Amino acid sequence: MKRIWKLVLCLLVALLALTACSGKPSGEDFPDITQAIGPTATPTATPTSAPAQDGNPQGGESIFNQNPYLEEEGPSGEEAAAEENYVDPEFGVLDSYFTPEPAGTVYPYAGSTPIPLNPVDMPTPTPKPDLTFSYTQYIASTVGVTFEGPVSWQVNESQSNLFVLSEPTNQIKDGQQCVISISAEPVGTTYSQRELESHVQQRLDSIGGAQFVSFKPSYTATRHMMGATGVYANYSGTLADGTAVGGRIQYASIDGTLYGLEIVFPEGFRGDFIDVFGQIRSSMKLIK
Repeated sequence: MKRIWKLVLCLLVALLALTACSGKPSGEDFPDITQAIGPTATPTATPTSAPAQDGNPQGGESIFNQNPYLEEEGPSGEEAAAEENYVDPEFGVLDSYFTPEPAGTVYPYAGSTPIPLNPVDMPTPTPKPDLTFSYTQYIASTVGVTFEGPVSWQVNESQSNLFVLSEPTNQIKDGQQCVISISAEPVGTTYSQRELESHVQQRLDSIGGAQFVSFKPSYTATRHMMGATGVYANYSGTLADGTAVGGRIQYASIDGTLYGLEIVFPEGFRGDFIDVFGQIRSSMKLIK
């Protein structure tokens, strides 16, 4: 009986030894098997950092090394003119890209159709040609002055104390004839500057209340006329038929007489006719 137990015990010991020998060897690893997903990855070489350049600690060439405006002499006139939104470095920024976006900017676009942003995106109007005038001397005996006005304009002296000079009808532009009037009203006293300002404002009220559907007068200012301090003002407006009109008036008081110079013209040629006004004003002289 004891022999049988010894034999069973030996068999168990042998079985345990065989089981231990068939196990995974110690100190040796085997890779796990996983399912391949997608294409086989190509090994990527480890990037090598480029040597750092001056002014750029991250490496590579700095964008400031490519800025043409950092040169000591700056761009030439032709280069500056070719750059959109270029501003002389002495006076401001160089490029609109450096201008921060205003907070809360709203882009007014409806669907896919952009709305023009005036005046940036609006079509540029065709510039009107500059007008040229030749001048000659006029003697306005009804008001007692002489002056230089455009050659061959029409004269009207039908009213006392009033001289009217009108642009020829075949030269009318934009539906408005240029008309210049010179007046001389005896008032028996010499007006102060404040009284002249009041008179000019009253005259503007009278002009604006006539045929205009919109009327915008300017503030008054002073300028000499015939050696005396005069007060003048500008205005612009629109007539009932849509005609755009501009004008300037000036009054001065000399030896108890109130002298007036007025001009009305097509608004689109304001600069040209203001020059005519200036020529007449600067050349006006009292008849001795």
